[in-house]
Amino acid sequence: MHLRLFSFLLAAMFCVPAFADSIMAQLSSQSARFRYNTNSLGQSFGNLESSVGFLYTDNSDVKNSYLADIGAFVRGESVEAPIIVSIGGRLYAGKAQDYTVYALGLGGDVLLMPESWGGFGLGAFFTIAPSVVSFGDADGLLDYGASLNFEVSPQATVLVGYQKVEVDINTNNVGTINIDKRAFFGVQIKF
Repeated sequence: MHLRLFSFLLAAMFCVPAFADSIMAQLSSQSARFRYNTNSLGQSFGNLESSVGFLYTDNSDVKNSYLADIGAFVRGESVEAPIIVSIGGRLYAGKAQDYTVYALGLGGDVLLMPESWGGFGLGAFFTIAPSVVSFGDADGLLDYGASLNFEVSPQATVLVGYQKVEVDINTNNVGTINIDKRAFFGVQIKF
């Protein structure tokens, strides 16, 4: 049931005409995260940004865990302030060790990039899914991190940061599993 809902949302995202796209790849010593973003609609209150992502980890502690996600965020930009804020939600599906994880999280991200910093910026993101919107073996999910960004060109940005993805498992009193908890290097390409 959850997999069908995830597939429907993924198909619906690609049926919407896109105005701008970007691909982000984040790599660390034991994980890889990829995300495709598209600005679907422009409204007077902000752009609707849709995304689909995938995180895979090869850490022996979590035995090849992975998470796929699909999200929708309203992004607000201000000409007066060098800050971009997005608020919305993500639907997660995957495995943490041998446990199934389904969660609907709410959160957002922020990017501070003043012109006076010469292409440098600071970014952060946070998504939380408490137990009431976590399913399968999951009893909650947190996905958060921060990064230092450098805009090489208007189309390419390099990121160095830290992210943590943790899932609370309610089966067999397992507790919290850290799917990923480390520094990363990333690249974002806009087209």
